[in-house]
Amino acid sequence: MSQVIEGRDVELANRVAEPQLALFEIDVAHPTSLAGVHTSKRGRRERNGVHRWHTYYAGYAEQFVLDVLDVLGKPGDFVLDPWNGSGTTTLMAEYRGYDALGIEINPVMALHSQAKSLQLPLGAESVRGTGESIVARAEEIAAGDLESPRDELLTWVPVEPAQALLALKTAILEETVEISVPKQAGRVLRASAKGRCFPSNRRGFFLSALFQVLREVGRFRMGSNPTWLMIDEAAPSTRMEVVFERFGETVKRMLWDLERYTHRGSTRGNVWTLTGDSRALEIEDNSIDLVITSPPYCTRIDYVVSTKPELLLMGYGGDEVDGLRRENIGAPVIVDKSIVAEPIWGNKCNKLLKGVARHQSKASRSYYLPLYLQYFRDAELSLREIERVLCPGGKAAIVVQSSYYKELEIPLGEIYVEIAQALGAHAEVGRREVVKQHMAHINTKSSEYARNKVYYEDVVYVEKPTD
Repeated sequence: MSQVIEGRDVELANRVAEPQLALFEIDVAHPTSLAGVHTSKRGRRERNGVHRWHTYYAGYAEQFVLDVLDVLGKPGDFVLDPWNGSGTTTLMAEYRGYDALGIEINPVMALHSQAKSLQLPLGAESVRGTGESIVARAEEIAAGDLESPRDELLTWVPVEPAQALLALKTAILEETVEISVPKQAGRVLRASAKGRCFPSNRRGFFLSALFQVLREVGRFRMGSNPTWLMIDEAAPSTRMEVVFERFGETVKRMLWDLERYTHRGSTRGNVWTLTGDSRALEIEDNSIDLVITSPPYCTRIDYVVSTKPELLLMGYGGDEVDGLRRENIGAPVIVDKSIVAEPIWGNKCNKLLKGVARHQSKASRSYYLPLYLQYFRDAELSLREIERVLCPGGKAAIVVQSSYYKELEIPLGEIYVEIAQALGAHAEVGRREVVKQHMAHINTKSSEYARNKVYYEDVVYVEKPTD
């Protein structure tokens, strides 16, 4: 294979490997029992309550997770979501009595997820009291020497509300304490992960409240792309005392949101959230019974940018935010142009990559091919990790969606099946449905290359062999 030469128009098609593996055929006509589970698409009801704490674009339905737990889970199982996002998997596992671990590369989303594991009603009054103490302490901080907001944060929030938010952040860190990793989580975690980024549920809860107030007082809005924020220069500033009031109101609303879950199940599981990378899970081999997850699709969505104001508020610099973007799978940022296609990615993936390499569209070779090579390399690494941490006989349900590059279909579910099979697991498309709402609706030029495109959402079923 030829070496990649950045900036030159080389014959990148030579970098795409000819498939050499005889893989199992995908038979969607004879799927697993996952065919009967609820759709993974959220309804309108599931965009309210705890799900409105952060309007996460890629969240899936609660009932889908519950159905998968019923079909694939058994008492005592340990559940993992290596792309935990807003935390629906861990939330539902908790209320069904399962111990669960959520891995999420974005610390903002990890905190939102951790916040939902604040168990009620036993501690509701105590939480309200802590919330009042946080506001009182923030007012004291505001009356003294205020922290000067960084210019990067002031791009998104006017000076006065930014000062109030920083005072609240300081008060939250003072009024809540960190906790050590409980034994239940410690048994699946490697030593390198123990004690790292396991905030108490209370700290996560109040930081989630802070992020929601930031969304109210910031001078930004969502663009047509659901993960891209637009500066709103016309947005008015908010007085400091109003920011404090909104924080107190948000805490009360969040407590009310959590109360709707208290009736679910008599046995509560234990849930923990850890920031980490799906390509290098800090989890022991053969320690996870069930994986329920949805990785980033092959649609160039920039999830980190969608939380940039929160990251800046937490003290991340612009370079750190950019670095986090580059670590995020599926982001529209080329990190490594030295990647070549591998036979293990299967027939369908390599056929797609050859089509992209030979496409006459502008930037096909210079941008899109390296980006797709990077995505599928990361997908393989992540699937290797899932296979490694699953117990023998362990199962996974992985939700992915097909897409297109120009007229070329990207059958993501079938590609994941072929990679998992090549890694030695049993894998198949366990459930498929046609998707009507998808990212192509944002791009008005998406129909120029092929009309009447059909998009699928697949639930990929993976089972690790017992021998």
